[in-house]
Amino acid sequence: MSDGKHDPTDTKHSAAKSGGTASHDIKAAPETPETSQASQISQASNISAPYSSPDVNLSLALLENSDVGIIAVKHDGKICFWNSWMEQAAGLKAEEVFGKSMEDVFGTALPRRLHNAIADCLSLGMPAMISPSLNKSVLPLRPQSQFAQKFPQMQQSIRIQPVSIPNDGVICAITVRDVTLAVQRDQLLRRQAAELADLVTQTRRSEDRTRAILQNTIDAILVASEDGNLEPLNARAQELCGPQGDPEIKNIIQFLLPDCGNNPPPKPPSDRLLTDLGTGVIEILACPANGHNIPLEVAISHFTAYGRYHYIITLRDISQRKRHELEIQNTMQELENSNAELEQFAYAASHDLQEPLRMVSSYTQLLARRYRGQLDDTADEFIHYAVDGTQRMQRMIDDLLTLSRVGRHGKPFQPVPLTGLFDAIEANLKRAEAAPAGNVMREPDLPVVIGDPSQLLQLFQNLVSNGLKYSDPAHAEVRISAREFESFWRISVSDNGIGIDPQYHTSIFEIFKRLHGYGEYAGTGIGLALCKKIVERHGGNIHVESAPGEGSTFHVDLPKEHSIL
Repeated sequence: MSDGKHDPTDTKHSAAKSGGTASHDIKAAPETPETSQASQISQASNISAPYSSPDVNLSLALLENSDVGIIAVKHDGKICFWNSWMEQAAGLKAEEVFGKSMEDVFGTALPRRLHNAIADCLSLGMPAMISPSLNKSVLPLRPQSQFAQKFPQMQQSIRIQPVSIPNDGVICAITVRDVTLAVQRDQLLRRQAAELADLVTQTRRSEDRTRAILQNTIDAILVASEDGNLEPLNARAQELCGPQGDPEIKNIIQFLLPDCGNNPPPKPPSDRLLTDLGTGVIEILACPANGHNIPLEVAISHFTAYGRYHYIITLRDISQRKRHELEIQNTMQELENSNAELEQFAYAASHDLQEPLRMVSSYTQLLARRYRGQLDDTADEFIHYAVDGTQRMQRMIDDLLTLSRVGRHGKPFQPVPLTGLFDAIEANLKRAEAAPAGNVMREPDLPVVIGDPSQLLQLFQNLVSNGLKYSDPAHAEVRISAREFESFWRISVSDNGIGIDPQYHTSIFEIFKRLHGYGEYAGTGIGLALCKKIVERHGGNIHVESAPGEGSTFHVDLPKEHSIL
């Protein structure tokens, strides 16, 4: 082998690891464990060197223990080197691949791009680089266990490099690097970048929306740092606190801040504050340069940012509310004046109007006594109508006065035992001979309620009298019962009278509302209206359950407690 070329007649030696088909033009030498791996390099490169050379052993050890896969392909396309990394990743021993082509080892799984790159490297000496970003079809190598679930195949970066071997021309060195972790990191970074871009977009939209809200709100909004510096956040704040606004408004706001520095500004004049400083929401009077004073409501809240306190100050124009308050005050004054006039009218009705009415009634009754039977029957009838009309008018005036005095002339509330109250009602009915004994029945243990004793007496006496009046006198029965609820007592007054059509259950509580003529049942039509007003003054409710021919039950709900008595 003097010319360094292969000679078919020379002695052939098999590869050190597998005894593969590749033969090399080297002299035979005794093979020892120390020279076994060295013979692979010598055979692959056709370099005649002593097996005991330390440089060859060191190079082989480095190649075998490299953290990348290394494949060497000779000019005829046959594999002549296959390191341990490739054995583990491909699951093929070096003995199984020596002397085979890449197509023989990987079959159709070999990417066409890699096949062409190897051919160009061997024929033209052209290097190449194949990465997962350019071609995802890689060698079918097994991924590491931590990536097996997400990546069925190892993500590889493949470098094809021509290597010139003395006396043997060019071989193709293929370096396979596992970039699965890098791909995973790249995917994570891309996902994080997309999420960050989406977050930035959302943040910008939120900022734009917040800015639009701030600029279009009717309230003036400012932010102040803990040292008292004020910054208007919207146009309305700039309008009130800017050059054309109130020159003293900033001093007033700084004075209102809980912490405005070691030397707070002096307290504003009293005419600039409409309320005291202990209400939480302060009302001040702004005096801008246009000369139109504006009442403002000031609300202050705080937040912490970058280790410092900041305050949000909201100024709300309450001019319209002040106008409404003034209108309400005027309306209340008018109502008070109207009530005073009504009281004067009631006084006149109780005294001045009743005096001529009593005179008419007295003289018509005198005519009836003196001239009854001396005139014809028609005259007697006319005199009867006149007397009855004046008497009814007098009762109506009395009832109206009683109704008007419910709210303004009531007595303070106190505990009222209903047992004693109904004892008094029965005594009153007995004196008036309005109910035979035993017609009014009640439960033995009636509760104690809170209210005005005289008004409650009038309330339940009206209900009992109504029950007797609209029942058959021979069989009239009125039953009194009580039921306790969580927050109120329900007192029920039931009768066995003629009943009330459901369509009138609400209207019967209206003033002067009668369902029958004066000739059928006596009364002015004010009794139930008076009952409703008394119950309302006590903070309760009254309603009826009834049907024609089935009697009526009036339920009076009286609260157990009263916030204002």
